[in-house]
This record gives sequence, C-alpha cells and structure tokens, in this order.
Amino acid sequence: MDVDISDIKIKKIKIQRYGQALFTLDRNNLKEELKRLQPEFGIFLSGDLNDTLKIYDFISDTLLISVSKDCNKVYPNLNELEIELTKALKHYRYYYPKGIIPEIYTYISGFDYEYPVQYYDNNLLIALDMYLGENYPKYKNLGLPAYCIRKFRKEYIARDCMNEIARSKINYKKTGSTLLDLMMNEGKILWFIDAMMPDVADSLKIDYTGKQMKWAEDNEGYIWAFLIENELLYSTEKQKLQKFILDGPFTSYFGNESPPRLGWWIGWQIVREYMNNHTGILLNELMNEYDAQKILSKSGYKPGR
Repeated sequence: MDVDISDIKIKKIKIQRYGQALFTLDRNNLKEELKRLQPEFGIFLSGDLNDTLKIYDFISDTLLISVSKDCNKVYPNLNELEIELTKALKHYRYYYPKGIIPEIYTYISGFDYEYPVQYYDNNLLIALDMYLGENYPKYKNLGLPAYCIRKFRKEYIARDCMNEIARSKINYKKTGSTLLDLMMNEGKILWFIDAMMPDVADSLKIDYTGKQMKWAEDNEGYIWAFLIENELLYSTEKQKLQKFILDGPFTSYFGNESPPRLGWWIGWQIVREYMNNHTGILLNELMNEYDAQKILSKSGYKPGR
C-alpha cells in the first residue's frame, strides 16, 4: 500500500521543545520569563501567568531537573524524528487532503506513562521523558512491568503520534460492544498506521517482539478457530474481551509464549483483507465504517487457507 508522496507539499516538521525551554528559565524572574515563552507555547501556557507557584515547583524539582538533562543528552536534537514525522504526515496529507498538519511539541511530563503522546486541537504533545530507552534507570522506580518499559524508546515516538491521530478518527459512540467490534476498531487503527508508515516493521506498529510476531503469524488460524469455536466474536463479557484487547505480557488463553492483544492482531488481518479486496475504499471511509460484521463478511477472511 505504499503510495507516491513525492508531489505532496507540506512544510518540514519543526518540533518545538517546551521542556527544554522551560527548564532553562530564570526562576528568579519566572513571571516575565513565562510571558516571553507564552506566544510560542500557548498550548502549555494558556492560564493565568500571575500564579507561577506550580511551575516554579515543577522546574525546581531536583528529579525533574535531572530528567530534563537526560532528555537533552539522549535528544541533543530532534532532526531524525522531524524527518520521520514529516514523511508520515505527508502520507496523512495524501489520504486526508484537507487534514490539518498538527503543531508538534515535546515536554517533560514527570513520567506520564499512560499518555506518552497526546493529540488534541491539532497539536501533538510528546512526553520526551517517556522515550529515554528501556534501560533508563529511573523507569525502574515507576513499578511498571518490563512489557510496558520495553516501548519507552525513540523508535516508538512517530508510531505513537500516528496512533493518537488514528484514534481521533474513531467515533466511540458509534462503536458496538462485542469483541468483534473492538477488534475491528483496533484493526482500523493499525491499518491507519500502515498507511502513514508503510516502511515501518509490523512488529513496531503493534508493539510485539520478533518472537511474539512469529507466534502470531504461525498461530493465526488456531487463534481464529478458537474465537469461532468458543463463540467469542459476539461476546460482550468484559473479562473475555479484556483478555483479547488489553495489554499484558501474553494472552492467557494461549499460554505465556503468546503475545498480548491478539484481538488487535486478528482485527488487523481482517481489515487488511477487507481493504486489499476492496481497493476503491478510501481510508477515511474505512475509519467511518462501524459495521464490524460487514467488514468481516466482505473481507473473505479465512486464515490457514
């Protein structure tokens, strides 16, 4: 599904580093310093700048000062990321000619691991302190499992940005509540990332190790048969849904060698078949299709053929 983006014109992405700017301010003249930054970083500084106590405490925190320095060491510049995001957003403009190219900022979040990237009002906010490498010693203090910390790496930043844009295209009020509905949602999001980042490895898109990827590929027919035989596709039972959709070290139905989120994996394969067999369907039309049964039926999906 690689497309020709050579004629797509967008300005080269320039990431604005709020975290870097914030931690170099003169704390003794903070109010004036923040007012100086406000025009460039209004997304962060839209409140009352007369009350600077919270920001003062934030940038005086010795842990966060140390984290800020570590971010500057790992990311002395963001040239590589800017090139990667420029390419991905050229694909976005190809598929969404009227889509607004977001403004992109990095900041120090204080380890907001649940929201490493946020997307709203056409702004992408990247918590740079969540991408310092899986061996970054301060991550151990968060008490998170290894399967979470594994993705705190620079390779994931652009992917996570596209993931957030994709999720903004889903109207969750229109989504059904069966396992099949949730699988199609995740499949559509992964297909969106396919379209934005065609050169990126599938394992990175879905956040699997190479070993987990091979397991999913080798056992695709078995997983599908299990879903059918146990009548899980149309289940709305929360516990069963969570085993296939929520993150974890593995999918408990299939043992600890299996990857997690196998509902995402199967949903992705169904959506791929559906789009490959219906090449006239536009990406935006796919994202606005909430009839999961229709996608399944028209996909002709039959693993293990």
